[in-house]
Amino acid sequence: MDLVQGVGEQQKLGDHNPQPQQSQSRTTIKHVEILDSTLREGEQFNGANFTFEHKMQICLSLARFGVEYIEMSSPASYSNAIDELRQLICALDGMKSKILVHCRCHLADVELALQSGAYGINLFIGTSSYLKNASHGKSIEQATQTAVDMVKYVKSQGCQFVRVGAEDAFRTNLDDLLYMCTALNDVGVDQIDFPDTVGGATPFEVYERIRNVSSRSFQFKIEFHGHNDTGCAVANSHAALEGGALCIDTSVLGIGERNGICSLSGFIARLQSLKPELLTKYDLNELPKLDTLVANILGISIPHDMPITSPFAFTHKAGVHIKAMLTDSRAYEIMRPEDFGIERTLNIATRITGKHAVAHRAIQLGIITLNNDQLIAIAEQVREEGSLKPISLDTVDIIIKSFLHN
Repeated sequence: MDLVQGVGEQQKLGDHNPQPQQSQSRTTIKHVEILDSTLREGEQFNGANFTFEHKMQICLSLARFGVEYIEMSSPASYSNAIDELRQLICALDGMKSKILVHCRCHLADVELALQSGAYGINLFIGTSSYLKNASHGKSIEQATQTAVDMVKYVKSQGCQFVRVGAEDAFRTNLDDLLYMCTALNDVGVDQIDFPDTVGGATPFEVYERIRNVSSRSFQFKIEFHGHNDTGCAVANSHAALEGGALCIDTSVLGIGERNGICSLSGFIARLQSLKPELLTKYDLNELPKLDTLVANILGISIPHDMPITSPFAFTHKAGVHIKAMLTDSRAYEIMRPEDFGIERTLNIATRITGKHAVAHRAIQLGIITLNNDQLIAIAEQVREEGSLKPISLDTVDIIIKSFLHN
């Protein structure tokens, strides 16, 4: 068997390798829910200016993907917000995703949110000393009473779901945080959000604080909202789940205030590489479409380092890498691109290509008569060309074909 034929057989194997088998001991996570905040937190991204048409497109795309909750901005934000909310809610009728409305713990805001007919209300109030001094001026006892009163009111109005966000939870005194949790648990809050509002917490700190709360006998579900100011949003979200959180806040492309929050694609990548069965309820093929949609609306490119959906996420260039990938795709990939409806790219038009990459391309061109010496010579010529200037795949094809008559 010559080298080209051998690579052909390797390619068949590489394309059909099963999902990498991961040890279940790598994670303790048993269940996860996603609250996507692209249309609330994402609106705070400096480059975002979503029209109603944009909101409808994003909302429907998120629902097709299958997130449990879609968070919307407070209807107190602008004059026609309630009408928009009602139309979005109608558009999602019969779909799994539920719309939640983000509100301050202000009665007027809550009453507007209730008028929208949203599935639930997401209340928030600052709990750290920083926000006490710079925002509402309330003691932890006063802030807790305000949140308790609002939860009672929302419940009395028949709302199906009420959550309270303890804003800046990871710079809040633990005793203060537990004081609020106890009071909210006693009045039947459904979920409490623990935001890393300035993105300063480490994964270890997130795990310890969430674990401290989840190990108690509270009845509410735990949510985590992680900002990305120090680049830890995905890692912190993972740590929160390991600590006992159930729901993680995300946004498409991670957009939001300042550096944004945990990106949906980054979060999905983290879980897919650990325990893919957690994600079977989501349509992963919709993920690239979501990122592309929002990037186009914002007029930006998908970041080069975005997990899964970056144009380079499944691109291989080095000759050593390509050789291994042709034998077993698990050699240099923790996830399979086909699980997301994506194709991998083997970039052989470079100054670091190798003969196995050339042999692979020859097979794609229907050429199976090249011998080992010819492949070595072709690879060398490609490397020489690529060292002088950037070259295209067409250039590689011309070089390969020129050896047919040698």
